[in-house]
Amino acid sequence: MKKLRKIIYLFLAILMILLTGGYYSTPGTPNSTSFTVIEGDTADSVTERLAEQGFIRSQTIFWWELKNSGLATKLQPGEHDLAGVIDYQQIIERLTFGRVAMDEVVLLVREGETLRDIKAQLTEIGLVDAAEHLYGITGQSAVWPAGVGAAVDRLEQDGFPWLYMLPAEAGLEGFLFPDTYRFFPDASAEDVVKKMVGNFDRKLDRQLRNDIDNSGRTLYEIVIMASILEREVRSDEDRALVADLFWRRLDVGMGLQADSTVNYVIDGDDPSLTYEQTKLDTPYNTYKWRGLPPGPIGNPGLSALRAAIDPTPNDYWYFLTDADGTVHYAKNLAGHNSNKAQYLK
Repeated sequence: MKKLRKIIYLFLAILMILLTGGYYSTPGTPNSTSFTVIEGDTADSVTERLAEQGFIRSQTIFWWELKNSGLATKLQPGEHDLAGVIDYQQIIERLTFGRVAMDEVVLLVREGETLRDIKAQLTEIGLVDAAEHLYGITGQSAVWPAGVGAAVDRLEQDGFPWLYMLPAEAGLEGFLFPDTYRFFPDASAEDVVKKMVGNFDRKLDRQLRNDIDNSGRTLYEIVIMASILEREVRSDEDRALVADLFWRRLDVGMGLQADSTVNYVIDGDDPSLTYEQTKLDTPYNTYKWRGLPPGPIGNPGLSALRAAIDPTPNDYWYFLTDADGTVHYAKNLAGHNSNKAQYLK
């Protein structure tokens, strides 16, 4: 009976691979990178949960590969890191030979945080070597050009071909997706960056990529705009309104005059810049220069990305945020000046 079952699964696995061009024999796109093997788990129960959580596309093909590997009875209980796996065999190896998550340290990256913030947090959680070498892969916060072409080339070859669409001078600010990450204590800077860029790659699903293609903007422009929205306003509604306002300003050649782009350079968080700060000589100063800054000013989350892709049409041209975080809009400069007098005291 067992032999017949194995033959049936093998036949179904081969048939599915042939009919789908191999689609169902590749890993899926789960919402998490961690998978837990429970004490007493069988090959069937592990396969079923892997499918439920999105790690695999076909239970049939994975079950057959697991059984055929001879490792079905050697699965290690514990939480396993499956980030970056490229095939079912690698998933099986991680679940049998890989280290479990109990040895890991946790990195929490919040929406809008910069490479500078990430570097500091890596040091805080003990990944000192990764922090020291981070900029060698990502480029440095608020520095243009970033000059990390060779590092980006390596990542392109590791499964992120869309990186070739970035300007040659660009770094990876904006593409390290905000989330909670787990790393082993000996993780390298490249391990950290691959995991975070891989998360960005998964979050930017097919629908969002199609929406970007239809928006008339490039991926890089969208990420830059999203990074500004992330630091300018707080709510989903305000981000979508401000996105439309900013895109229209760009379309007519009007300056963005976004405080956040200057704060990015000076590592500040002042909602009202001084006159001297608005004259700062940097390509990120959107008071001094028209157009978008040369690169993202932080790492935006999904809400800001969606707002940049699909803004809410409106007829406002100005806005400000008061001390409580409430956004006040105006259709003309006179209305904006009135808001400043009323809300920025």
